Amino acid sequence: MFKTTSDFYSAMNRSCFTHLKSKGLSSVKKWLVLILFLVAVSLAAYYYTVQLEQSRKLAIIERPIIGNKERKARTTYAVPFIFRPITPSPFNVFFVETSCAFQSSVKPGFLQLSKRQACAIYSTAVLNPKHRIIIVHTCPLIKDYSQRWKEDWPELLSLGNVGVVEAKIPWLLSETPVASLLDGRLNRSAYPVEHTSDLVRFAVLYKYGGTYLDTDIISIRPLDDLGHNYIGAQEDKVLASGIMNINPTDVGHQFIEEALSALKFSFNGSVWAANGPQLITRQLRKFCKLDPKETFDKMGKLDCGLTVHPPNTFYPIPYWEWEEFFDETAWPRIKDQLNNTYILHFWNKLTKDSVIYVGSQQPYGIIAANYCSPIYYKNGDEF
Repeated sequence: MFKTTSDFYSAMNRSCFTHLKSKGLSSVKKWLVLILFLVAVSLAAYYYTVQLEQSRKLAIIERPIIGNKERKARTTYAVPFIFRPITPSPFNVFFVETSCAFQSSVKPGFLQLSKRQACAIYSTAVLNPKHRIIIVHTCPLIKDYSQRWKEDWPELLSLGNVGVVEAKIPWLLSETPVASLLDGRLNRSAYPVEHTSDLVRFAVLYKYGGTYLDTDIISIRPLDDLGHNYIGAQEDKVLASGIMNINPTDVGHQFIEEALSALKFSFNGSVWAANGPQLITRQLRKFCKLDPKETFDKMGKLDCGLTVHPPNTFYPIPYWEWEEFFDETAWPRIKDQLNNTYILHFWNKLTKDSVIYVGSQQPYGIIAANYCSPIYYKNGDEF
């Protein structure tokens, strides 16, 4: 492999002159052959350079490039965009944005992230540097949005393993068992954004594998220690779909395929949790042949090959106790519950309007200060 185009030219020229000498051609013929040969080499070199550039642009992970200009160090970032379909991999980590999934009149704009969403992405990327953190964005983005995003969230781009996919819902659901839900049932739902999110998270895991995470989380331990093909229990008898891991092949893929096949017929647009927690709970019991009376609080790895992590792994504070995250007296109580927690879920549907003051003793803020410090202290007194 040639490191540079100059190396490529040099090697080809040496080959050319060796060939001419061995044939003993006349001077005119030699020069004619040489000219034709150099034209061919130039075309080949151009094609080779174009291919290298295209490969560079298609790279999903690209570390910051440090260079010198006028004796001053500067940092440039890889454009946070993936130009081709995502590669199936157990190292994919997906965050999904579906807020304008069915608003066809939305004009292209910028990638909008709240500080809490940015914290979710940052904490996960820092703790999992070998994973590809992929933001699946269903809203249209302007062509130069990456420049604006670099200005808004340089903390995320400086990590080097964060990328964005602008993807329309039909493409995401294509070649999955639930593609037919686009016939009208999905956008007639009473909760179109939430139910679209339910479908998209299952679809990306079915097509590409890896880990799905809600955007109202903070990672506090690496994902690698959790294994593969897992789901988290929200309560003793209820699984949650806010944090899931599925291998792109093997039993995990089989499970998610059966879940999507069931959802194709059981989709319920009138119940908020019907196509997420209720679906995944029902399907796991069926797939793993569990007794209806069995609880999820201490299951671990099951004979079917899937793992159910207990509530304190991802949901140590249940949704009915969400106010604990904002109570300045609650940190001693919460801290003692996090010994076996890997990811904290903050129930955005309930907590989105509650204010966190930077520097306070509110547990949500304390956790953010520890695991996404640059985001937590960024721009203002509120988080």
